[in-house]
Amino acid sequence: MPRLAVSSSHATAAAAAQETLLGDAERTTTLDNVIELDAPQLRRTGIHRPTPVAAPTRIDPRAVVFGLRLADILIAATTGVAAYALQPGFNGMPDPTVAFAALAVMAMFVRFADTEPRAPYNALRRPPARRLAEATLRTLFPFVVSLALVIVLLPHDHAARAPLTHWLTLWAMGAVAGICSVRLLLTAAIARWRRQGRLRQAVAIFGTGDIAERLVARMQESAEDSLELIGLFDDRDRRRIVSPGMRSLAVGTADDLLALSRRRDIDRVFVALPHSAERRVIDVLKKLHQMPVEISLAPDLVGYNLPCREPDDIAGLPVHEVYGRPLTFGQVLVKSAIDKVLAALVLTLGAPLFLALALAIKLDSKGPVFFRQNRYGFGDRMIGVYKFRTMYAKLCDHNGKSQTQSNDPRVTRVGHFLRRWSLDELPQVINVLRGEMSLVGPRPHAVSMRVEDRLNHDIVPDYALRHHMKPGITGWAQVNGYHGAVPTEEALRARVRHDLEYIDNWSPWFDLQIILRTVRIVLGQRQAY
Repeated sequence: MPRLAVSSSHATAAAAAQETLLGDAERTTTLDNVIELDAPQLRRTGIHRPTPVAAPTRIDPRAVVFGLRLADILIAATTGVAAYALQPGFNGMPDPTVAFAALAVMAMFVRFADTEPRAPYNALRRPPARRLAEATLRTLFPFVVSLALVIVLLPHDHAARAPLTHWLTLWAMGAVAGICSVRLLLTAAIARWRRQGRLRQAVAIFGTGDIAERLVARMQESAEDSLELIGLFDDRDRRRIVSPGMRSLAVGTADDLLALSRRRDIDRVFVALPHSAERRVIDVLKKLHQMPVEISLAPDLVGYNLPCREPDDIAGLPVHEVYGRPLTFGQVLVKSAIDKVLAALVLTLGAPLFLALALAIKLDSKGPVFFRQNRYGFGDRMIGVYKFRTMYAKLCDHNGKSQTQSNDPRVTRVGHFLRRWSLDELPQVINVLRGEMSLVGPRPHAVSMRVEDRLNHDIVPDYALRHHMKPGITGWAQVNGYHGAVPTEEALRARVRHDLEYIDNWSPWFDLQIILRTVRIVLGQRQAY
C-alpha cells in the first residue's frame, strides 16, 4: 500500500509510525514529517519535535507545463522558417498571402499555449502516449484550419496556392516532429521527478470529520505522487475528533494554518466540512481567503450558496474551486520578468544619482544611508523595505507605528527634499530585484501602522486580500490621490478598494499606465512630506 506523504520544507515528526489512519487495521500510514509549529502549539497538539528530515527540492508543475507551452511556440516558429527556406516555390520575402497564413498559424499556436491548464498536476500524470496524442492534435489544428482556408479561398489556378499548400504541409510535419521529440525527451525526467516526489502539490485539509477522513483515504489511494499533505486543521478541540488517525494528523487551528502560510508555500487548501454546516463553511472560507492559495471544497457542493468557480479535479479527486490566485503562472512570470529588467535598468542608470543622494544623507546627519522598515509583503509575510533614510537615525521607526506628519520634527533637511520628490523610495528597486516587491502593486504598509489608533486589519476585514499580489513601489491607489500618510479610516478603505480593483484587473498595460501617471505626479507634486 503506498504511503501518503505528510511533510513540509521545515519538517518535523508527529505521531508514532504506522498510526491507524481510518480506524482500519489494514489501512495504515507512516507520518514521516509534519509542519513545524512553535513550542506552545506543539504542546497543545501533543506533537513531539524530532530530528528534521531534508525534503527534495520541489519543481512547480505549472513551470513545467508553461515551459512546454513556450517550447511549442519556439519550435513552431523555427520549423516554419526552416520549411519556408526549403520550399522552392518561394523566393525572397513572403508575399501578403503567405505572411497572413504564417501569422494565422502562429496566432493559433500562441492562443493555445496561453491557455494554462486548470490542473497542471493532472496534465503531468497522464500516460506518455496520451500526452503525445494531445500534443500532436494541438499542433496539427492550426495547420488544418489554415490549409482549409487556403483551399476554400484561393482559386485552383492561383500562383501561390500550390507552394503555400506544400509549405504548410512541410511546416506541420516539422512542428509535430519537433514538439513530440521534446515530449519524449521529457517523459523520463517527469517520471523520475514524480518518483522523487518533486512534483507534489503542497495541500492542507481543514476539517477532521468523516469527509476529511474519506478525502485523506482518496489521496492515499490515487494521489500520493501528486499531493503532499502538510496536515489537518480544525477549530474544534482535539478531544472531539473521533478517529484516532484524524487526531494524529490534526496539527492546529485555522489561525495556525494562516501562520504557517506566512512561513512556507502552500498550493491548495481543501475544506472538508459537513454540508449541513453551511454557515460554518462560509465563515471558514472567508477566513482562509486571507491566504493567496487555491481554496477548494471537497467533495460535494449541493445546496451551497457560494461564489464558486469552475468544477475541477486534482489527481482524480473531485473538488470545486472557490478561490484561486489572481494571476496565472504565466502572468506572474511576465510581470516578474518586466519588474526585474526595469529595476536593473533603473539601478544601473541611476547609480550616479544614488551615490549623490547617499553622500548628501551622510553629510546632513549621522547614521546609515539606507533605512529598512518592516512591512507586509505577499501572503502577509513580513519583508524589510529599503528606503533612503529621511529621519534622524535615533528617531527612525522600523515598524511604522507612528505615521509621518506635515513638518515632522523627525525628518532631516535632506529628508524633506527626498520625500518631496519621492526619491526616498528609489532603493526599493533592490526589493524588486530580490523578488520581494514589484514595480507596480499595492503599496506595502508598515506592520505596526495604525489609523485613528486602530490596526489596519481591524478596520478593513478584507485587508489581507491586498497581499495576494506582491506589493509595489507605486500603485493604482497612489495615482488616484491616495499617497503618503493615511489619516482616516475612510482613506484606508479607499486605498484597499483601489488595491483590490488593481488586483482584479491586472494587465501589463495597466501597469504601464500606472507607471506613466506616477512619473507625471512625481514631477508635479509639491505637497509630499
